Amino acid sequence: MSTSGQRQPDTKDTKDTKDTKGTQGAKLEEILGGVAQWTSPARPGPMRNTLLAVVVTVLSGAIAWAIAADSQRLRPEDFLPEMNQPIEPVRIIGNIYYVGTNGVSSFLIVTPEGHILLDSGFNQSVPLIRASIGALGFRADDIRILLSTHAHFDHVAGHALIQAQTGAKIVASKADAAIIARGDEALWEGWRGSRIDRVIDDGGRVSLGGTELTAHLTPGHTKGCTTWTMTAVEGAREYSVVFVGGSGINPGVRLVGNTEYPDIADDYARTFRVLNSITPEVFLAQHPEIFGYEAKRRRVSAGGGENPFIDPEGYHARVREGAQAFRDQLARERAQQKKPGGNADWR
Repeated sequence: MSTSGQRQPDTKDTKDTKDTKGTQGAKLEEILGGVAQWTSPARPGPMRNTLLAVVVTVLSGAIAWAIAADSQRLRPEDFLPEMNQPIEPVRIIGNIYYVGTNGVSSFLIVTPEGHILLDSGFNQSVPLIRASIGALGFRADDIRILLSTHAHFDHVAGHALIQAQTGAKIVASKADAAIIARGDEALWEGWRGSRIDRVIDDGGRVSLGGTELTAHLTPGHTKGCTTWTMTAVEGAREYSVVFVGGSGINPGVRLVGNTEYPDIADDYARTFRVLNSITPEVFLAQHPEIFGYEAKRRRVSAGGGENPFIDPEGYHARVREGAQAFRDQLARERAQQKKPGGNADWR
């Protein structure tokens, strides 16, 4: 596993016990998705408390167990109780529906020619996603295309199972496609490799049944992290929609002297330029807490008023917060590197 938080598809971990501690910590922290950098204290709520509890659980009990066991495989019980519980699905806008869990987003995009699913969650998420799709009156077996925000196990470990069940074609960026194709049973039991049907480039488009999504490469969180945009139709109006792929910097990930991801700082800088250039009306992201799903879902269920998922101000505020957190961490690391005795390679 690289210090960027993604496992390299063609390498084998051969670190000693001391190194395993750091590597294991980076793996466990993958699931956090930079939540701390995208969580505003001014917007407290049950989901924020839940995800903060995940941080405590992961960084204490799970790491301690992994080190004691000298094992690379993560335990489902350290993740699923906090991040893989069913929550009420809802139509967000137009043909876009939330069908994910309490901790990881999955979006169903419905078309007359079948459906697009963005992110499959853990492999254990698949039955919950299928149940949510059914509760909305659709058939999971009609999924034709499977996309991803980034290739961490909490977002793509379910790909192989959904592909086996539906025959869906998997589309992913080049860097993330290599990881999805390989899977990683050594890291997470049940994360099997999947058939990649198309590798998409920056600006590439995915079309089905009159709906078109555009891929925007936003690397850093993973090397192939992808933000998606599309247009949704609600009544007589069109709305621009963004699905943020992930822009937080996970705990323990270094921006300076990262020998396994030398360009990570440049990639993050590029990502924030891309995110700043996007001007969506509807703000969605890879974890429900990031865009305030639960509070907005309650408002939708209550009926009346404007659609709360139309939130351009919320999107730009999150991007500003993330960009500032990136700049602050980069400045701290550069300052530390200049100190006498500073560790230049940050290992």
